[in-house]
Amino acid sequence: MENLYYNLSEEEFSKSRKILLWIFAILFFIGGVYVLLTPVFGIHNISPVLSLAPFGISFIVGVIAAFATIKRKDVFFSIDDEKIEFRYGLIKPKKYSFLWTNIKKMVIPHKEKKAKVIFSDGSSYVIDLSYIQRKKSHLIRKHLYQAARNKNLVIEKVIRLIK
Repeated sequence: MENLYYNLSEEEFSKSRKILLWIFAILFFIGGVYVLLTPVFGIHNISPVLSLAPFGISFIVGVIAAFATIKRKDVFFSIDDEKIEFRYGLIKPKKYSFLWTNIKKMVIPHKEKKAKVIFSDGSSYVIDLSYIQRKKSHLIRKHLYQAARNKNLVIEKVIRLIK
């Protein structure tokens, strides 16, 4: 069985894209301040409530710019002969590692980007791949199925996972 390693970190934004995002966030913020302060200076008769739109846009673009600028931990998914290991998530990615010897059964739904791993002690964990690109999640699920079949695990195919 071949080993599978996917680097799930999104492609880095270039410096120019990061700078453009921050410029747009600042410009929309300044636009919101201008709309908010125009009645004070008597320039136009604009309602201060209209400043919510530029402030909202500036907040959304600022959050996107912050995610693009802040370095995140290495996000990956790895399947090899000994274990399944992965770290993924948007806010606080956690690292998980499951040994093949501890896995008793695997439930793979047909219509979802998930896989349920049932351990020998009766506990289970749902590997949710819905945050990963469609092509990568499909290949990971396919590789999980092949690896479980090679390890002679019980594989149950279902249409959807029951909560």
